[in-house]
Amino acid sequence: MATVSQPTINPTNKLTAATVGSAVISVAGLILKNLFPEWYDPDVLLSVSPIVIFALGYIVRDNPNV
Repeated sequence: MATVSQPTINPTNKLTAATVGSAVISVAGLILKNLFPEWYDPDVLLSVSPIVIFALGYIVRDNPNV
């Protein structure tokens, strides 16, 4: 397998979208915990997080790197 040289050291769009998705889930959990404690369930957040991260990484398009 050949190694591909990236044009910059910046992360790809997919990685950035997945990281932002993770941060949004964390902030949403804090908002639910503090403002709507009756809706807050840490087990639901733990099970939804990987789905959101995978979906954002799958949906976001990347620029060609070669």
